[in-house]
Amino acid sequence: MKKIEELLREGKMKFDEIEVPEELEERLRNSLNKCSSARVKRKKWIKRIAAACLVVFLIGYNLDTLAFYGKRLIGYEPLMNGNLKQLNELGKGQAIGKSHTFKNGVTVTLDGIMLDENQILVFYTIKDPKGKADAVHFRAPMRMKGLFGTYDMESGQGEINEENTEIKWLASFKSPFFLEQKLRFQFELMEENVEEKGEIVFKLDRNKAMRHTLKKTINQSVKFGGRNIRFKSILASPTCTVIKGSIQNTIELVKDHLKGERLRFNHLDIKLIANGKELLSQGMGMRTDQKGITFHHEFDPLPENLQSLQIKVESFSADYDVNQKIHLQKDQEAQSVKVLDQNIIINKVVESNGATDITITTKEGTVLTRVYLFIDGNKVELERTDGDSREKLADGSILHTRTLHFPGTGKTYQLYIERMTSITSFNKRIDIPLH
Repeated sequence: MKKIEELLREGKMKFDEIEVPEELEERLRNSLNKCSSARVKRKKWIKRIAAACLVVFLIGYNLDTLAFYGKRLIGYEPLMNGNLKQLNELGKGQAIGKSHTFKNGVTVTLDGIMLDENQILVFYTIKDPKGKADAVHFRAPMRMKGLFGTYDMESGQGEINEENTEIKWLASFKSPFFLEQKLRFQFELMEENVEEKGEIVFKLDRNKAMRHTLKKTINQSVKFGGRNIRFKSILASPTCTVIKGSIQNTIELVKDHLKGERLRFNHLDIKLIANGKELLSQGMGMRTDQKGITFHHEFDPLPENLQSLQIKVESFSADYDVNQKIHLQKDQEAQSVKVLDQNIIINKVVESNGATDITITTKEGTVLTRVYLFIDGNKVELERTDGDSREKLADGSILHTRTLHFPGTGKTYQLYIERMTSITSFNKRIDIPLH
């Protein structure tokens, strides 16, 4: 754009320097006075054509620059990471530029999208002329609806302007089925318990979709407690890299349920190492359905000139059904009990003021999430947990000591651990072949 302005400025300066001879000016004036009105009109059209030619001539020198600015999304830079900024600078994506205005004046504008095999990134703006953009409430997350399915928003972030009249959003949706040609961007506005639906319909330009950079089947597992963490595939695209896997299939899930040994997934800590450097994580997700327990991890795109690729499996956290009873004695010495391959130290059992306190020590990440005390055969619920002292060992691990407080006292005691959360450490690497 700066080049265009400089050319126009130079052209104006040259025109200003031209001096018209006095005799030529007089001849032109006399000729014009003799022309008919039709002749004058024709000259006006000639002038317009000449001006248009001049503009085309000037634009011709900067055609690539104008095309670049036409494709780039403006105002979304604060919401983009470094990779998306680069894709935006290159003009990747599809411009939409369609809007829907609600009765209260709020407008949703779909500015553009970026599509690849991993996701569809949606850039949209919410405007409220009343200056209350932050108070605009939508009943449910935005969604994309096509002929073959509905694609819900998986994540999103927004940036509001100082006047509170506009919020720019960058949202991620699951990549639509490859046969989808038209999508409906749908949303529902809530105002004073009144719902108003809106949608923006647009066609997908598959020619502007970005192709994957790496697509591999992994099929490697890491074992823990008689179970497997299965890493199934990796798909790298220009916007992100996604690793998919499972922890239990349908049959394993049913077996654990029948045995009363259900597993509730909390967190799987993995790293993706490319060319010896750790890629930034973009998020993760997990779901339990008819397919079992499945997960996906998202990382930054892979670097160019990829030489090596590894998954580093660091730890796994889950909540387990335990259903284990531990017999206790008053004023007993400390004892160590093995529960799901985790050591739990019972430090002491003390009766005080009509209550029973049990002090335990566990490794960091091991928590008794549902625990009871049987006093003389009667099941008593935990009233509270007191204290949490920490001790760091020479190997870097941390021990936590807490006191479980149960109301009531008796002659016999059994600590009943129904559910427990624990972390299993691996520090294992999985090499992904590139060829």
